[in-house]
Amino acid sequence: MQECRRGRKTSIMSTRRDKFAVRGCTADHTVLHKLPASGDVRVQWVHFMYEADVPDKVSKRVFVCSHHFASDCFVNLGQYNSGLSRRLKLKRGSVPTLRGETAVEQTQSQPPTRETLSQPRSIQKATCEVGCQTDRIPGKRSVATQLSKLTLTNYRSAGCQANVATRSIAVGNIITPSPSLSSTSVKRKAVSDVPDDRPAKHPLLELPSFPESVTTTILVDPDDPTQLPSMSELEKTASEQAPTKPPQDMVKYLVYEDCLLELFKSCPICSSVCTVQSYTKGTFISVTQKCLYPTCLYTRQWKSQPLLGSTPAGNLHLSAAVVYTGSSFVQTKRVLNSMHLRTFSRKMHQNHVDNYILPSVLHRWRSHQTSLLQELKQGPTVTLGGDIRANIPGRCSKYGSYSMMDLNSNKVVDIQLVQSNEVGSSVHMEKEGLIRSLELLERSGVNVTSLVTDRRTWVEQLIQEQKPDIDHFYDVWRLCKAISKKVDAISKEKDCHMVKSWQKSIENHLYWSASSSSSEEETVAKWTSLLNHMQNVHIHKNPLFPKCLHPPSTHKRKWLKPATKPTYKLKKVLMNKHVLSCVKRLSPLYQTPVLKGFRSMIPRFAPKSVAFSYLEMLCRLYLAALHFNENSILTQANTAAGEDMVQDKDKKKDHASTEYVAELMNLLFNEVIHNPVPFVAELKEVAFPGLLCSQFVQSETTEAVAGHVSTFGCSDDDLTPT
Repeated sequence: MQECRRGRKTSIMSTRRDKFAVRGCTADHTVLHKLPASGDVRVQWVHFMYEADVPDKVSKRVFVCSHHFASDCFVNLGQYNSGLSRRLKLKRGSVPTLRGETAVEQTQSQPPTRETLSQPRSIQKATCEVGCQTDRIPGKRSVATQLSKLTLTNYRSAGCQANVATRSIAVGNIITPSPSLSSTSVKRKAVSDVPDDRPAKHPLLELPSFPESVTTTILVDPDDPTQLPSMSELEKTASEQAPTKPPQDMVKYLVYEDCLLELFKSCPICSSVCTVQSYTKGTFISVTQKCLYPTCLYTRQWKSQPLLGSTPAGNLHLSAAVVYTGSSFVQTKRVLNSMHLRTFSRKMHQNHVDNYILPSVLHRWRSHQTSLLQELKQGPTVTLGGDIRANIPGRCSKYGSYSMMDLNSNKVVDIQLVQSNEVGSSVHMEKEGLIRSLELLERSGVNVTSLVTDRRTWVEQLIQEQKPDIDHFYDVWRLCKAISKKVDAISKEKDCHMVKSWQKSIENHLYWSASSSSSEEETVAKWTSLLNHMQNVHIHKNPLFPKCLHPPSTHKRKWLKPATKPTYKLKKVLMNKHVLSCVKRLSPLYQTPVLKGFRSMIPRFAPKSVAFSYLEMLCRLYLAALHFNENSILTQANTAAGEDMVQDKDKKKDHASTEYVAELMNLLFNEVIHNPVPFVAELKEVAFPGLLCSQFVQSETTEAVAGHVSTFGCSDDDLTPT
C-alpha cells in the first residue's frame, strides 16, 4: 500500500504524527477529517482509502484531507472560502468520493477565496465605498472617495457603512460612470500616479445560501422622479398583499412600541427622515408616516388591525375570547395592565358584549338546542334528569338555573333561569324551572317517558297531577348521601364504633337493590334484608327475596348482635317509613352523577362571586352547556395494555375540546358584526324580569325602605317605581 506523505494535523494543532491513508493523494493537506469511529460510514471510508487492499486493523489516527470530498459534503464551505471560518465541517454521513487528479481539479473549481477575488479593477464591478477611505499603502497615494453632501445624506444609513454599486465602464485605469446614471453618479478624482497594482478594497463576502425569506433592498435615487413609484403602484402593491384570512383566523403577536415605530423612521423610497404620528384605540394602533424630502413626499397610513366598520377587529376579538371561554374581563385586564399592554375600558367591553357577543351566544345555543330536540323526537324513549343550581352572589339566592339533561346521551337539552322575585321567594325557583322546561319539551314534540330528580315531595306531587304519563324516579346518590351521613353520626356515638365498618356496605347495597330489581316491592324486600345480613342472618321472611345470594361467608366479620344499641340505631335509620317510601322510587337504570358534573362546571363560566345581569347570566349558562355537550362524548383514555388511564383533573381540563369557540368566532365575524339587527332582535325577545329592587318605591319619608334597598347594593338610579 502506498501511503500519503506524513505531516502534522494543523487544524487541531497536534504535535503527534498522523497518517493520511489515501492512495494517490498529492494535494496539500490543509484541512483533515478524522475517520469515523463506527458504523456503515466508517466502512465506506475504509474501502475508499485502501480500495481492494483493506487491512485487518485500521489505526484510529487516520485522516482524510478535504480534497477527497465533493463540495456539497461541507456545511460551511462559503464561510471557509470567505475567511469567516478556520476549518471545514463535514455534513453527517458524508463519504469521500474524489481521488487523484479529479480531487485537484475539484479543488481548483471551488468558490474563490480572498486571494482569487483580488483582480484588476478593469474587470471588476465598480463600487463606491460610502463613508470611508481606501487603505493607504506606505509611499503611495490613496484614492479619495469624493461624495457630495446630498448623496451622503441619502445613502448613508445609521450605524453602518455600505458599498453602493454603480454601473460603470472601464477605460484604462479610470472608471467612468454610466451615462444612464449621469445625474446621480458619484464624482471621483482621477489620480495619474496611481499604479495598476493598487490594493483592492475588501471584496464582497460570499456567504452560504439562505432560505428564500431573505429580502433584497434596492436603493433608488430620490432626485430622479422616473425611478420613484407612483401612489397608484403603491396602492396596487398594498392591495395585492392584503390579508386573505378572516380576522379571527389571523395569527397575532406581541409587538413593542419602540420596535414598531423604528420601522417608520426612514422613508422606504429615499431613506430620508420621516414624521410619525400614531393613534391608539384599545389594542388598535394606526401610524401615519410622511417623508420630509421635498421631491419625495411619500406618505402612508399603517393599521395594526383590520377595521370592521368602525370597530377594530382586535378589540372585538379580545372581548369575545374573554366571554366565550368563561373568563373575567377584570382579571384579564389586570394581567394586560401588568405587562403594559394597551387595552380598552370596561365600558367598551360591555358595549361589545351587549351588541354582538350575547346575541351570537343565544343564536348558537338555540340552533344547537333545536338539533338536540330533533334527535329526542326520533327516539322511542326519552329519560331526562333534572336539577337546580342556586346562584348566591350575596346572602340570598338571586338566580336559580334548572338544567334538564338527556341521560341516554349525557347532553344538556334545556336550561331555565329563574329569578327569585318572579316566584315570590327562592324556595319556589326549582318548581318553576321544572314547569318551564317540561312545557318547552312538550311544545317541541318530545315525549318524555321518565324523569329522574332529587327527593322533593312537591316534584312527585306535580308529576302525579300535571304529568301522569311520566314515570318519576329518585336519584340513588341523593338518598345514599343522606343515609351515609346518619350512619356516620351513629358510628361516633358510644359503643357504636363497629357501625363504621358497615358504612360502605350499606351504600353498595342500596345501589344494588335499585339496579337489580324489577319492581318497587322487590327493591324494598332486598333493602330490608340488609339488617338481617348485618346480624349474620341470611334467611328472610319476605318471599320476594327469601335468602341472600352470596355464598356462605367464612370471614370473621364484626357481626352486629340483636337487641344492642348499634342494631337499634341502624334499624331506626334504615327501616323508617320515609326511607322505605324513597327506596320504592329509586331509579333502576339511570342516575344523575353526570348532571352533577355539569353543575360543578358552571362556576367556570358563571362564578357565584360575580353578579351578572339576567341576560349575561343566561348566556354564560348556555356557554357552559355548549362546552359540556361538546366534551360529553369523549371516551376514556386507555394504556397500551387496554386498561383505563388515570389522569389528573387538571390534565383532563387542558385536553377539553373547544371547537364551539371557533364556531362562535366565525358566527360573530362572518354574520353578526355585518348585520347585528336580527340577532339583537332575537335577544330582545327573551322575557327577563326586572331588578330585584324594582318592587320598592323610592320615598323621602321612609327611611326603612332606603335602608332595606341599600342591603342589595343598589343606588338611587337603580330604583324604578312600580
